[in-house]
Amino acid sequence: MKLFYRTLVIISAVIVTTFVVWNLTIRPPAVEAPPIPTQDAKPPVDDPDTPDIDESQTTPAVGQTLNRKDRYYTFLLAAGDQVSGNADTIMIASYDVPNQKVSLVSIPRDTLVDRTHGKNHYYKINGAYAFGGIDELKEAVTEMLGIPIDFYVTVDLKAFVEVVDAVGGVDFYVPIDMNYDAPDQDLHIHYNQGQHTGLTGQQVLEIARCRKNSVWYDAVNYDVYDAYAGSGTNREETQRGLMVAIAKKLLSWGSLTKINSFVDILQRNVKTNLSGTDMAYFASQAVAFKMDTGMSTAIFPGAGDVTYKGNKWCWEYDREASLEIINTMLNPYTTDVTLDMTHMVQAN
Repeated sequence: MKLFYRTLVIISAVIVTTFVVWNLTIRPPAVEAPPIPTQDAKPPVDDPDTPDIDESQTTPAVGQTLNRKDRYYTFLLAAGDQVSGNADTIMIASYDVPNQKVSLVSIPRDTLVDRTHGKNHYYKINGAYAFGGIDELKEAVTEMLGIPIDFYVTVDLKAFVEVVDAVGGVDFYVPIDMNYDAPDQDLHIHYNQGQHTGLTGQQVLEIARCRKNSVWYDAVNYDVYDAYAGSGTNREETQRGLMVAIAKKLLSWGSLTKINSFVDILQRNVKTNLSGTDMAYFASQAVAFKMDTGMSTAIFPGAGDVTYKGNKWCWEYDREASLEIINTMLNPYTTDVTLDMTHMVQAN
C-alpha cells in the first residue's frame, strides 16, 4: 500500500507539473499593436455617397487609439496558381478564441486593386502574389480591408492532394456539372452535380481548380464558358466548402492517428510565420472547437464584370455590404471598422 501510495503521489506530481509548465510555456501569441492616429489626421466627415452610414459619428476621433479584442486573431490563407504564379485562392480567416468562433471569407482572385510593387503596376489582387509574394499580398489585403493580418499560411496545392489522401478521402457535394479539358496541361475535369464520396486528393484539387467548362468540336477547335454561370453559386464557395470538408476530416478521431504524416506534409508544402509555440497554442484551443456551430463562411460581395483602366473582369466590391462582413466576421478591434479605414477601389 505504501508503494502504491508513493506511486500515486509521483504520478499526481508529474501531472500537476506538466500542467503548470504547459500553461507557463504555451502562451497566447503576441499580435501587432493597433495604429495610433496622428494629431494632424483629417477630422471625420460624413460621406454623401453612403447615405446609410454617418462616418462623422462612427469614425474614431482624432488621436483616439484603437483597441484589440482579447485573443482574437486574423489569418491570410493563399495558394498559388501552378501555371501563372498568381494567387489562385485567397481567403482571410479570424479565430475568436474566447468565444470559439472561426470565420472564413473568400477574397475573389480578380478583386480590383490599384497598386504598384517595384516596377510592376497591377489591378487585380492575385497579381500581388506573383510580383511580391506573401508580403505584398498581406499588405494589399490589409490596406483594402483596414484590419491587420496577424499570421499567413501559403500552401502548395500538392499539400491538398497529400492531406486528403492521408485521411482516406473526403465526401463533398459538387454544386455544378464540371466538364473541362485542357490537353496542353494534361488536365481533364469531369464531375456531375451531386454528392460524391471518397474523393481522392487529386479529385479534390480538380474540383477546386475548375472555373470553366469546355466544348470541343474537334481536336483543335473548342469554346469555353463560365462553369458557374447561372448556378447561384461560385468557385470561391466551392473552395470554402472543400476546406471545411477537409477540416472536419482532419479533426475526426480517425485522423488523429496520422498526426506524424500531417506534420511531414505540412513541413514540405506549407510556409507560415506561425511559430511552433503559436501552433501549439492554437492546437490546444481548437480542442474545444465545434465545426457545426463555430464556423461561418462568406465571400466579399460585388460585381465581377467591371472594367478598370482597360482591365476586364475585375471584381468591384460592394463597399457597404463588404464593410458589414468585415465588422461581423473579421474585425479584431473593439470598435467598428469604418469606410475611411478601408481602401476598396471603385471603377467609377
